[in-house]
Amino acid sequence: FMMLGRKSASEKLASFLCVLADRVGAPLGAYTQIDLPMSRSDIADFLGLTTETISRTMTQLRHANVISLETVHKVIVLDPEGLLAMAEGEDD
Repeated sequence: FMMLGRKSASEKLASFLCVLADRVGAPLGAYTQIDLPMSRSDIADFLGLTTETISRTMTQLRHANVISLETVHKVIVLDPEGLLAMAEGEDD
């Protein structure tokens, strides 16, 4: 389903968040809330990236108004279409 090896860092993280939103996301009005079960470093290890890259990419997604970070472990998906487009490499 996800060919992570060929994706950029932002594509990898966006794909990861899309999968989590699908599997464990909770509706929050018009948005989806994801409770991240892992730390930034765990996510980085899982995706084969550095912790710095995860943090930087989260910031990029936040600045693009694709996600909002409630806490370190709570992500709100504001723009699921934008997140999916980024996961598919349509928006870099």
